[in-house]
Amino acid sequence: MATASTPLLLATAYRPRTGGGGGGLHVRARARDAPPRWGHRRLVVWSVASDQGVQGSVSPEEEIPSVLNPTDSLAITSNIKHHAEFTPLFSPEHFSPQKAYHATTKSVLDTLIMNWNSTYDYYNRTNVKQAYYLSMEFLQGRALTNAVGNLELTGQYAEALNQLGKNLEDIATQEPDAALGNGGLGRLASCFLDSLATLNYPAWGYGLRYRYGLFKQIITKDGQEEWLAIYDCILIFQMENPWEIVRNGISYPVRFYGKVVEGTDGRKHWIGGENIKAVAHDIPIPGYKTKTTNNLRLWSMTVPAQDFNLDAFNVGDYTSAYEAHLNAEKICHILYPGDESLEWKLLRLKQ
Repeated sequence: MATASTPLLLATAYRPRTGGGGGGLHVRARARDAPPRWGHRRLVVWSVASDQGVQGSVSPEEEIPSVLNPTDSLAITSNIKHHAEFTPLFSPEHFSPQKAYHATTKSVLDTLIMNWNSTYDYYNRTNVKQAYYLSMEFLQGRALTNAVGNLELTGQYAEALNQLGKNLEDIATQEPDAALGNGGLGRLASCFLDSLATLNYPAWGYGLRYRYGLFKQIITKDGQEEWLAIYDCILIFQMENPWEIVRNGISYPVRFYGKVVEGTDGRKHWIGGENIKAVAHDIPIPGYKTKTTNNLRLWSMTVPAQDFNLDAFNVGDYTSAYEAHLNAEKICHILYPGDESLEWKLLRLKQ
């Protein structure tokens, strides 16, 4: 029996004992705290798992196209070399470990995106109910070894990198932890996302894209010291996060303060206050030995371009000119800001 975690107890799933499509997961939607009532009408959600994960067959019209067939290491080598040459993050002279890491990640991401697109195309076509897991933190850990392992391509990537004079384990150490969490709760949230994808649940993760993760721990002769871990620069010579896809076309206005007034048209309008724009950043979450690849969507904060105070900038008042941007960006600076002052408490409330 596949069950969701307590915060996601949106439905109870079971395998049918006889007939009726064989490979489907039957999900009975119910209230979070209500006991299951087997007389209710059931919602059938066809599994998007690979044949290894489901007994029986999946409807050919609804099956996600497979991209999990064994991949030749020579083809992977060629793909890595392509990204090393045409992804302009590093100088072309040397195939450094950092460059090899980014090229390998982009190669893996090619496969993940195919699964990712197929997964959500399937969800849209079948109009399945989806679960949304909201968390203040996601402590994901390193993604490269997790992704190639879930895709069952560890051996192929190890051989491909050997042909390029590199070692997969050495390349994997070039990736820092994505420090979007503070400990157990963040790790549990990430485990939920991995499990949901592995069990083929249609689900999303939602959180904030912190600029400074908590925390990088250093042991010195005086004991433990904690340092901020820069996430959005991914700690590799201030380079981009190669797993992240910025969705500039997906943004939403968020309003703080202000007031509601009635206009001449008789309709009520929200005026004044802070006008924030939330921009989506997507990270694929692959399941283990399955084609299902769900999405972790993190939000960064900015303001519309018209909120930049050009007049203040032109007279040298740069702080005032950029004040709106700073107020927006500080929402995602760190996880769990201090709450000793009223300003810090307001910042936590905004988060």
